[in-house]
Amino acid sequence: MPVKNYRTLHGIRGVAALCIVALHSPRLFGPMPGFLGMAVDLFFVLSGFVLAHAYEDRFRQGMTPLTFLRQRWVRLYPLYAAGLLLGITHQAMCILYDSPRSIGTWSDLFIALPFNVFMLPAPLSHTFPFNGPMWSIFFELLANLLWAVFWRRLRSTRVLAGTVLVCGGLYSWALLYWETPALGLAWVNFPGGLTRVGYSFAAGLLIYRLRDKLRTPRVPPLVLTGVLLAMAFFRPGLIGQLLSVLLVFPLVVMLGARSEPRSGARGAHESLGKASYCVYVLHRPLAALLYAVVLRLSGQRLESFAPWGGLVFTAALVAGGLVLTDRFETPARRWLTRRLAGKGGEPPAAPIRVGPPRRRAEEDRPTSVESRASQRSRET
Repeated sequence: MPVKNYRTLHGIRGVAALCIVALHSPRLFGPMPGFLGMAVDLFFVLSGFVLAHAYEDRFRQGMTPLTFLRQRWVRLYPLYAAGLLLGITHQAMCILYDSPRSIGTWSDLFIALPFNVFMLPAPLSHTFPFNGPMWSIFFELLANLLWAVFWRRLRSTRVLAGTVLVCGGLYSWALLYWETPALGLAWVNFPGGLTRVGYSFAAGLLIYRLRDKLRTPRVPPLVLTGVLLAMAFFRPGLIGQLLSVLLVFPLVVMLGARSEPRSGARGAHESLGKASYCVYVLHRPLAALLYAVVLRLSGQRLESFAPWGGLVFTAALVAGGLVLTDRFETPARRWLTRRLAGKGGEPPAAPIRVGPPRRRAEEDRPTSVESRASQRSRET
């Protein structure tokens, strides 16, 4: 049986990452509609779908929540650490040169550092002062933990569907109460962030559970990857944004799972998906450092090059993301895997590929850590 690859979901994830880059780089692109920030909600749905594919069978085979979280940490931490180091460098420069871009004092940074090193929000107004977008990684890991702990209860499709409905109701209340879709970015609306990731992640799990039971039309991948851009063009209000999270984004993932790009576009979709995590993690500190260095050395402000400067920056970011994924992230994960394997850990695997179930004899066949890691070249 041929192996199926969710290339359209790769492309959707990559485009969502580029939307976040544009939103967070107004000096490079010019002002962008705040709706683009809701690409994070699309990330959460995609994460639920992909992780359900990668780990549900392993949970059935007895994988513990601790092992699962260890694998997720190995998957996410190398590039997270790289973004953290870049963010520390940028904030140190801001304080040294008395820049208004500084998020606080040396004391604030030293308070935040131990929390952010362990991927936890700091007890400051800026929970992740070195790299703001990392708030979503914290919430995703929190959703991963809750899923792993309550997985046995969520094996029931009815319980999972009920969870989606309850989380959807709580998210709707939170969005209307705080009157902003930017839930979870600060302590003031931290509970709203829980409902935000809870609904979208659980929706992704449910979509995966029902993927073979739902009859959906095949929509061209170009249409699905352009949904976010089209919505940003029309600038939906608060209710429109609520409906986007509750209905449109889950529908995009559902349809994307049933659609594959033509042969000529497959490489582009796979490359966007492969670079997406690196792009998302590194774009904010890299853009800030680029602006500071150019201004310091030449006195030239990058705003004068918008939006062309932003397009060049994005192209370089994607190309660099592909290189870093191969030359840094993958070797780092393998190294961490080997270190943890000696302590009872297992290599991480979260592929976005779907194939026929392996026979029990194949599942029980022993393999080396490096062999198993090399088979899983595509990560979430």
